Amino acid sequence: MYLKFDHVGPRKPHQDGEGNTGLWLKVVNNCRISIAFSASGGLPGDIETNVEDEVVEDEPILTIIGSVQEEQEYKKDLKLRRERLKHKPMGYSNEVSGIAVVQPGKELLISFPLNHVDDYWYLRVKFALKLDNSSIAVGPFTYLPFTKWDIPKNERVRES
Repeated sequence: MYLKFDHVGPRKPHQDGEGNTGLWLKVVNNCRISIAFSASGGLPGDIETNVEDEVVEDEPILTIIGSVQEEQEYKKDLKLRRERLKHKPMGYSNEVSGIAVVQPGKELLISFPLNHVDDYWYLRVKFALKLDNSSIAVGPFTYLPFTKWDIPKNERVRES
């Protein structure tokens, strides 16, 4: 199973302060077992389900600095990272939660605000294999990550 980019486009905000531009993804279940997500249904007539996600800070990688100029650029990037992380969204957590199930060989269209992915963070969606009726509550859980770099280059836009 994996998250597949569908498009960037208009969406109805689900929480205060969200923009109208959404990142539309498909959960693709390419295994033999159903998968289940903690979710809440949209309003009647909505074309997507509201699946919970987490917005996770992207860990910096090991950096080898070979010159004074590289060190200055690294410090500048660290400062920018700290400033951007002050504005990192929290992700979705449903107060009233249900279950969205994706059967083997099927897909589920989901959307998130575009700012749930950035140079410094990514989104991930938690799921469980639907082995029985309690598996979504007790796990074990696995995560499907999606980064800014999973968006095709020609589709990357900046949200204002």
